[in-house]
Amino acid sequence: MSTFEKFRSKMEEVIARFSSTTAINALKNGMLATLPLTMLGSIFLLVASFPIDNWSEIMTGLLGPNWKYPFTQVSSSTFDIIALVASFSIAYQYARIKKIEPFACGMISLVNFLVLIPSVVVQDGVEVGSIIPKTWAGGSGMATAIIVGLITGWLYTAILNKGWRIQMPASVPEGVANSFNALIPGFLTILMAFVVCAIFRIGLQTTLSECIVAILQIPLQSGLGSLPGYLLYTILISIFWMFGIHSSVLNSIANPFLRANGLANQALLDAGVALTASNGAYLITFQSRSNFITMTGACITVGLVLAMAFRARSMRYKQLGKLALIPTFFNVNEPVLFGFPIVLNFAMLIPVLLVPICAALTVYFATAIGFMAPFGAIEVPWTTPPLISGFILGGWRASVVQLLIILESCVIYYPFFKKQDALAYQEEQEGAEET
Repeated sequence: MSTFEKFRSKMEEVIARFSSTTAINALKNGMLATLPLTMLGSIFLLVASFPIDNWSEIMTGLLGPNWKYPFTQVSSSTFDIIALVASFSIAYQYARIKKIEPFACGMISLVNFLVLIPSVVVQDGVEVGSIIPKTWAGGSGMATAIIVGLITGWLYTAILNKGWRIQMPASVPEGVANSFNALIPGFLTILMAFVVCAIFRIGLQTTLSECIVAILQIPLQSGLGSLPGYLLYTILISIFWMFGIHSSVLNSIANPFLRANGLANQALLDAGVALTASNGAYLITFQSRSNFITMTGACITVGLVLAMAFRARSMRYKQLGKLALIPTFFNVNEPVLFGFPIVLNFAMLIPVLLVPICAALTVYFATAIGFMAPFGAIEVPWTTPPLISGFILGGWRASVVQLLIILESCVIYYPFFKKQDALAYQEEQEGAEET
């Protein structure tokens, strides 16, 4: 085995171990629970801010001056509770993976989350208490929700696995028995949250959530929202796929913070503040990844598919291109990644890295110069075709950016494809001569 093969094998082993850990799987599956909220909220938010000139005036004429209120109520009631849902769902998934009754674990995690976020807001110098601030229940509380969900899930399951539970007779209904089983681990995990709350509130005059945001979440949001962080994330996605490793491991970590960027931008929009970098808007959000740098699938292989379908000389690539056209249109490109292949085909390493990098630079600078506005909370299903998704998210300007990325993909992939196609065509000709 060569040195490179040993390195590749070791890398695959390390990543496979990391991606199979309980924490990563709980995080990945737990965050999926927030997806229906963001999708449903996006529908109503899209109607409230549809990218058509004079849309507000049209709707005002039809429904009156307060027409936006019910739409924004729905959108805020979905976007602004994703941290609450995440704290429950992550702990729930952790317990489920450990084969322990998960509902109680999720509920206790939700309690811990509420204990550790602020319950007081100050409005015009007046302190209002006994509330759940939407700011902390939404994007600002996301890092806290992840940490609380994982720690609660780990501690709760560890306590039960040690046998620390109230044993009930076999005749007791399962639901009742599960409730009593949850008392000891529930008390101990809530006690931990109580102690942490007391330390931060009494000792430091703050809350754990506020510290996490200052120390962890804002740096991560800013890092992923910066050009270097965006490029690094983009490169890692391509490298993972080059080795045949699904990028969901990376996305499960990055997506919560990228979504938090979008929610922060939406808060600025709701406050009537223009989305500019000078006003604190994030230039990179979840949509920047989902609908641009992984548009038409990982590594943006649309240029390769079009070249195969319309320019291939070899029957192998011509047929693959025709078969891959429709899936590519809906952002599914596994047939190309594994059929061309892209995976472990290091002759295609340069375009696999270069196309997403060019796309990332295009998106970033198009947003930075003001050609395309930063994205808020509106999301579209990941299968939404390019150009259509761009128009929904950011009007014709976002569609133009997507079109430009498609052209970049075509230009960069073509010379590398041409070489691979020539080799495949030669092999087919030699095979035909032998027969």
